[in-house]
Amino acid sequence: MTESKLPTSGHFGFQPVAGFIEPTARTHWEDVAGLQMSMQYFYGSLRSADGDYWWPIRGSYTDLARFLHLPESKIGGDFHYVSDETNTYSGPVEHAERDGKWGVWTEDGEPLMLVDDTTMAWNDGTELSVTGELVGPGLQFLCSDEDEAMAYTSRLFRATGTIKGIPVSGLVFHDSMHMKAGANFIKSAYLDKLETAWVAFATEFEDGNIHAGHLVHGTQGFNVMILHRTDGLPLVARDIKVEAELDGEPLDDATFPARVTYTGGGETWVWEAAEGGRCPVRKDLPAGHRWRQGWVHHIDETRRPKTTEALMETYNARLRDTGALREPART
Repeated sequence: MTESKLPTSGHFGFQPVAGFIEPTARTHWEDVAGLQMSMQYFYGSLRSADGDYWWPIRGSYTDLARFLHLPESKIGGDFHYVSDETNTYSGPVEHAERDGKWGVWTEDGEPLMLVDDTTMAWNDGTELSVTGELVGPGLQFLCSDEDEAMAYTSRLFRATGTIKGIPVSGLVFHDSMHMKAGANFIKSAYLDKLETAWVAFATEFEDGNIHAGHLVHGTQGFNVMILHRTDGLPLVARDIKVEAELDGEPLDDATFPARVTYTGGGETWVWEAAEGGRCPVRKDLPAGHRWRQGWVHHIDETRRPKTTEALMETYNARLRDTGALREPART
């Protein structure tokens, strides 16, 4: 490392420390390593018996709820959504513990997000109503930094409910970010500079076993693999090698990730794109941002999945910067 590239005191290159934790609800709201709760998220894959497929995501800041984002498709197709923000709530919210449940309430007292140590409930009016049961431990990683430290907490739920009145089932994550007072994850270095290829994944097999976790690759040492499995040992690794293939030229608006492999801790895990699975390009996020559904598996896995959640989020130009990008995949 040359002297010109050395960080200043209090900055460590955003290298995460990661581990598994008791999956208690209060962990998402109480301070973590001196950092305050900054944001709460529900998101996941929910499908109907007739092949309808939704990937809903609902975020809430400490004082304000974001709109429900509800991409939809038929299984095997690309996602689309109508930018109509009048049919879901966005406004003042309160985060609190009430009657043994932690959650996010609207100013009218209606709960948007409710959780306890083993269950979750997500209510978005006529658009979405989902409940879920906890799967596995909680996981957490911490990036120490003088200016933009962050603790990230995640739990997985097996979920059922309705979307637009249609019965659905699938896998839903509850994630939270803890940062310094006043910090905004959406406007932070994590999205603006660091994140390169990040997937929160859950794979349920026909035998009922589930593999789940987060695979994160980024600039400035923002790398971690953390996953658990009901039929094997957990894995945590920070020194990782990542190789990514796109389905076109990196700077083309029509280019999406096709395959990303993460190797660390003596294991290789693979994200593979689903047929279709592309989400509309969002212009409100930094250039090169892409979302695409797929599934994650150990490289030696022979079973096929029953249910999956694995929305890969890439910033395509950064894949070149980190050296992860390989020749475009030919589809």
